[in-house]
Amino acid sequence: MKSRIIILSVFVFLVSLLIVFNVIFHESLRNELAEQYNKQQLLIAKTISDSIYNAVEHLEEEITSLAKLLAIRGIHKNEGLEKFITSAFEEADMEMDIELTVFDKDGAQIFSPKKGSSLSEDDISFLNTAGGMKPGEVYFLESIKKDDKRLKMLTPIKKEGRLLGAVFLSINIDDINKKFLAPITSGERGYAWMIDSTGTLIYHPTQREMIGNNLYSADKECFKCHRSFELEKKVLEGSIDSGRYITPAGEDKILAFSRVHIGSNSWIVCVSSPYSEVISITSRSMKLYSGLVVAIFVTVFLGASVIVLNNRQRVKTEMKSKEAVLLEKQKLDTIVSAIGSGLMLLDNDNRIQWTNKTLREWAGDLEGKNCRVIYSSCSQKMESEDITHDIYKGLFGRQGKIFQITSAPVRDMAGEIIGMLKLIQDVTEIKKLEESILRTQKLAALGRVAAGISHEIGNPLTSISSFVQILKERAEDDFTKESLETIHRHIIRITEIVGQLSRLSKLPQMELKECDINHIIESSLEIVKYDKKLRNVKIIKEFTGTIPPVYVDENYLSQVFINLMLNAADALQDMEGTITIRALVDNNSVFVQFSDTGIGIPAENLSMVFDPFFTTKEKGTGLGLSISYEILVKFGGDLKVESQENMGSTFSVVLPLRSSGNG
Repeated sequence: MKSRIIILSVFVFLVSLLIVFNVIFHESLRNELAEQYNKQQLLIAKTISDSIYNAVEHLEEEITSLAKLLAIRGIHKNEGLEKFITSAFEEADMEMDIELTVFDKDGAQIFSPKKGSSLSEDDISFLNTAGGMKPGEVYFLESIKKDDKRLKMLTPIKKEGRLLGAVFLSINIDDINKKFLAPITSGERGYAWMIDSTGTLIYHPTQREMIGNNLYSADKECFKCHRSFELEKKVLEGSIDSGRYITPAGEDKILAFSRVHIGSNSWIVCVSSPYSEVISITSRSMKLYSGLVVAIFVTVFLGASVIVLNNRQRVKTEMKSKEAVLLEKQKLDTIVSAIGSGLMLLDNDNRIQWTNKTLREWAGDLEGKNCRVIYSSCSQKMESEDITHDIYKGLFGRQGKIFQITSAPVRDMAGEIIGMLKLIQDVTEIKKLEESILRTQKLAALGRVAAGISHEIGNPLTSISSFVQILKERAEDDFTKESLETIHRHIIRITEIVGQLSRLSKLPQMELKECDINHIIESSLEIVKYDKKLRNVKIIKEFTGTIPPVYVDENYLSQVFINLMLNAADALQDMEGTITIRALVDNNSVFVQFSDTGIGIPAENLSMVFDPFFTTKEKGTGLGLSISYEILVKFGGDLKVESQENMGSTFSVVLPLRSSGNG
């Protein structure tokens, strides 16, 4: 109760103080009120100009956005175009007469609400500027004619620098006036009107017949309301933003001005009211309170404006942040989809949370499944927190393919492991290249050893062979002769092996020249066709029409072909079956394939078939394929093998296509 009395007393004191101040400062408040009233008019003019600017800016954003969408979609005229444009532009409805038209680069209408409407010469000239404009740029044209008061804007539709067309928007200026200027009143007889930067009257609520006239060429009708237009001229020059003038009838008026920029043009919003009306307010008993209300209103309005502007800025900032995040996400999606390797993210329970496009193409939709569906050891806990690399074969049902799986822990902000990221790469070709390099290194090392063996063993073998021959001639009993004959055969075999080692260590100088691959195949067949191994074998030749010449040594390449055909014959059971020889061109290389229907090569032996001394033949030396491989490497080629047990084998000779000048 006591607090209420204190509050009431304070309120009575304040009211009394306000009344005293009202009496004391009555006269001074008249001028102060007039000044405040003028500030209010400035605020009204500024609000109107901001509203007009925001409305035009919104339409400007709408047509540039529409132009960007049309550049992406294309402006081909079809059943969906009108619906697409209407849908994309439906938010621009501002209760005004807005005409949206889309033209192609030749000026033909693609979309228009008024079917069959034609453009004026000014509009056609306006459209011709689109070619020199940048995407997102808007060009404005205003028409203040009495019969055609419209604001027109144009933006180009461009894609990759090419002009596809233009979006043309026309707004009835009278609708802008009705929406933003006509409802404005200042006091009882105050109103808002507008001129452009050249001094042409755009809108006036009481002098409609003067719209379109220019104050620099004012006639006698214009001086019914003004003694002169010096005040307005100063406004156009930008030297003042408010002022007062005396009408021919002697009435003192207060004017406030604010500019609104429309493209390269600008409009000036004017709010005027009689000064006598302002002063008459002070004669009322509630002058001070009215002033307080006005002050509160101004404060609230300014505060609300600040809040609205801050909120708008916050929304824009949030939108930009969202767009930036979305853009980064799109970049990341593009990167992880383009690396050509599989990626998957696991939680701590080894359940797949996410996969990239490549892994989905390999294995389908795996999200939510345990990673054991890919390989059984996937669920094993990592023994360390370091990145690990593992090699697996035949994943995703791809037999013969080799995959490397790299596992790395994923941590949260506290450093705790919350999952696992696994990178799955197809390293089949890399492993093949490593094997080829290792094979070449083996052959090089063997060649160095063979050179020494050939030198150190060759001469003693010659001596031993000579003495064996002498002993054979002198031997008298059959046992000695048979034993010496056996020794002689083994010496010959050793000599052949040493000779092959010598050829492997250092192939003789080759005579490289352009050769017809089909001719070499045919000549090789002529050499081996009488061999007893091929007596019951069917030879099938599958040659393409024309094969470009290859740059090789014909004799050595024929040696390779003969060796491969004889090996294929050895693989046939009972020396019966089929050998198919194919010659074709693929990926800038010539392929010659020798396919047999023999017993095939076990999978565990495939990686060793080119190793020196590896053989499954009872009397083989294991050097034929090694020497063949070495010869093809000298040509810049390769030798590959594909085989399945009991299904036959295919040896592929790969030779690069190149001219002798590149040899």
